[in-house]
Amino acid sequence: MKVSRLAQDITLKELSLGYPGKVLMANLNAVLPAGKISVILGGSGCGKSTLLRHILGLNVPVSGEIFLGETNLTKLKDEDELRLIRTRMGVLFQDGAMLGSLTLGENVALPLQEHTELPDVIIEEVVNMKLRMVGLGEFTHYFPNQLSGGMRKRAGLARAMVMDPTTLLCDEPSSGLDPITAADLDQLILKLKETFNVTTVVVTHDLDSLFNIADHVVVLHQGRCLYQGDLDGLRDSDDEYLIDFLERRPTIIDNSMARSVKFRSRL
Repeated sequence: MKVSRLAQDITLKELSLGYPGKVLMANLNAVLPAGKISVILGGSGCGKSTLLRHILGLNVPVSGEIFLGETNLTKLKDEDELRLIRTRMGVLFQDGAMLGSLTLGENVALPLQEHTELPDVIIEEVVNMKLRMVGLGEFTHYFPNQLSGGMRKRAGLARAMVMDPTTLLCDEPSSGLDPITAADLDQLILKLKETFNVTTVVVTHDLDSLFNIADHVVVLHQGRCLYQGDLDGLRDSDDEYLIDFLERRPTIIDNSMARSVKFRSRL
């Protein structure tokens, strides 16, 4: 099986996903364009991270299909073929997912050691190059607990890119970061897209990141795709949920507080 080294569209066709006894998303149709940054938005628990797991092949859809270019990922039954596809996918997990017993360099080297037969000297050279790329060239021998949250996220990006993937999946990359560090990470994701022409999918709640990096937006809500398109179309939408989401409008009224206010008004 040949795996393309060029960025490719990710196409979701009539995709329903979830877990036994619970469907989170039904009949989802979307195209995440090649070489662009697609941002997946939606409320907590709507299925954003679950969608990433399905693209990776870690979960099997309830129904429907997922294509990477011309390859139907949902039809791949051979574990070796799926494994080969995954070598062209880089993943940045929410917390960086660094192994605490290994140094930064050892963490980043793991995919190369697992999936290639490169000699140690070449692996070390590649690891150092990727760590320099994310501004961590001087921290190769540090352990994860010696680094800040932002540095661990950047290290996670270095590991995600160490195999030169054509697809990069990022799950809440800016969560838990201060605004400046989050902005730095946004710029790094933009730089990776421009330098490596990688198809990037970012799950986030960070509206600042959305407007900084998104070429394409998919909004999931109540088990369906509520919107997909560019930022201008998202800003111009008259959908009530989208307006509430983008303007951070509260939708829940604390009834006990409301009763207290009414009681006080009668005094």
